[in-house]
Amino acid sequence: MSFSQIWDAGFKSVMIYIGVVFFWLCFLEAHFPDRGFSVTIMNIVAAILAIGFFIFARQSCRKERAQAEAEIAALMKGVD
Repeated sequence: MSFSQIWDAGFKSVMIYIGVVFFWLCFLEAHFPDRGFSVTIMNIVAAILAIGFFIFARQSCRKERAQAEAEIAALMKGVD
C-alpha cells in the first residue's frame, strides 16, 4: 500500500468508528441498563468495524497491485 492509500483507508476507518459511536449513542444506548457496559460494547463494535474495513481495504489494494503486476508481466512478455 502506498502512503496515500494507507491515509485514505485510515481516515475512512476513523470515520466509520465515529459513525458507529454516533449511531450507538443515538439509537442503541437507551436499550442497555448500564451505561458503562454500553460504552464498552460500543467501543468494541466500533473498533472491530473500523479495523475490519482497514483490513478489507488493505486486501483490496494488494489484489489490485497483484493484478496490475500480472498485466505488466503479460505485456512485457509480449514485447520480448
